[in-house]
Amino acid sequence: MTAIIGISAAQLTEQVPNTISRNGTYVGGDYVSVVAKSGAAPFVIPVTDTRLVTTFVDQIDGLILSGGQDVSPALYGADSQAKLGAICPTRDLFELALLKEALLQKKPILAICRGAQLLNVALGGTLHQDTSYIENANLAHMQQDGATRATHDIQIAKASRLHNILGNTARVNSFHHQAVDKLGTGLKITATAPDGVVEAIEKEGAPFVVGVQWHPELIAERDASMQHLFRDFVKNAELGALKQFYNAPANFKKRATLR
Repeated sequence: MTAIIGISAAQLTEQVPNTISRNGTYVGGDYVSVVAKSGAAPFVIPVTDTRLVTTFVDQIDGLILSGGQDVSPALYGADSQAKLGAICPTRDLFELALLKEALLQKKPILAICRGAQLLNVALGGTLHQDTSYIENANLAHMQQDGATRATHDIQIAKASRLHNILGNTARVNSFHHQAVDKLGTGLKITATAPDGVVEAIEKEGAPFVVGVQWHPELIAERDASMQHLFRDFVKNAELGALKQFYNAPANFKKRATLR
């Protein structure tokens, strides 16, 4: 059974090039291609009415929370600081609802960059609004090199899913200026940068709920280990889909085989 992987989309509010529309739904092509190469079907989830999140999550076998704008500090009870970047409150609220529904349904989740930060906030954590506010954070976490180039190492904690996939260390790209501060309930830190900045988190006791601060979809073409990350995620989505299929009533199974 081919797994269906939902990918959360960014909301465009400016003029869309070569169209008359001023609104759009956007997902980077690298997300789509890496999901397809991992043997799953990508399914773009637009920012829309939060009442639809249950319907969306019902239809998918796993969820990727994609990167994008800063997460609003209002969500974790903080005031905006000088170096806070652009925020999108509509997207924040929709993706929070989407994420909580996916957690409720125990769907595998791979949260990337902004997505990892949102995962932390959803579970009661907080964020550093800029890495310059973190003592001893001296790496260039917003790299100037090309997106497909890895620029710094991370140290990965043993007894973690990420360690099972990537080993003790990995080399990653870096396009963030916010970072995890106080850890959300049930989460553990599973990777850090040399300067101590959190690079990955996982939800304890969950089959696959992983947040990574880098963009593995951008370097998977060059780095096979990052493709392994997506394949492991998709494998968990497939297992969940099969379990749901075999436990479902007969009429649901008939509909599911049409996929």
